[in-house]
Amino acid sequence: MENNNCFFYHMFANGDDSRNFIISLKDFYAAFNRIGVCAANSSAKVVSFSIEDTHPHVLLYGTENECVKFKNAYVTSTLRYIAANRGNLYDVILNYELYPVKSEDYLKNVAVYTIFQATKDGKKVMPYDYIWGSGSLYFRSENTLPIWYVDTNGLVNSPKPISSLTAREREAILHSRKKVPDDWLVCNGFLLPDNYVEVEMFESIYQTHNCYRVFLANSKKKDDTVVTKMSKVRGLMIEDIEARKICSAVCYSLFRKHDARWLDANQRLTLAKELRSQYYLSFRQLATLCRLPENEIRKYVK
Repeated sequence: MENNNCFFYHMFANGDDSRNFIISLKDFYAAFNRIGVCAANSSAKVVSFSIEDTHPHVLLYGTENECVKFKNAYVTSTLRYIAANRGNLYDVILNYELYPVKSEDYLKNVAVYTIFQATKDGKKVMPYDYIWGSGSLYFRSENTLPIWYVDTNGLVNSPKPISSLTAREREAILHSRKKVPDDWLVCNGFLLPDNYVEVEMFESIYQTHNCYRVFLANSKKKDDTVVTKMSKVRGLMIEDIEARKICSAVCYSLFRKHDARWLDANQRLTLAKELRSQYYLSFRQLATLCRLPENEIRKYVK
């Protein structure tokens, strides 16, 4: 799954943490279009995605640094949007995770996982008919009408380049000061995903329609494999007071110091590894406790 230091990466969040991620139809449009804005301003490639009420799932391809930049840009732009449109963050927590996919079989499982969330969660819609994801793009015939061309009244509208819109109209779609290419198409309020989604890359994972069909009908066992992996990547979030006590005790047992601030960089990394191994704390919590950048901890702590 590696090519010139590029991997597939699964980006996701814990829905229990971010229950107020989306509270309106406008939020759905904004969350959907932010994927495109981040793609336009990143070297990471978007292979597939879906937006749920509480969180997104995105399959990216690129170097670790570029995919981390994409994740961070999506989180930052989401928080800015919520603050600007609701007046405050209303306790929205966006603990997004990102992990590399290094197995071909697992890639087949997680790629469909990123697009069939709506069906899996009980919505009465198939992945290829779910408007808030990229499922409609894959293994379709050339004359298939993109679902984003049909408005809420059932009328078919033609897409147009975003450069043809007024500044206010562009702002209403992008919710961002960042730009996208002038020739990117929009329709019915959507920044169309076929502007940026790597359809051929997704289809190459399965190669044939039949293989894709088989994995789209994922078994519970295969589904649980992805869920287990996500839980492992997230780690545990315990109360900060308890986490600090644990960190202090482990730090003292290793280095006879009660606080990571007195350790050098290598010792802090050793402490992070030990806390992850013994208590499986989340990367975010490890970064705070061990006083190290989260992206550095992710490189060396498993």
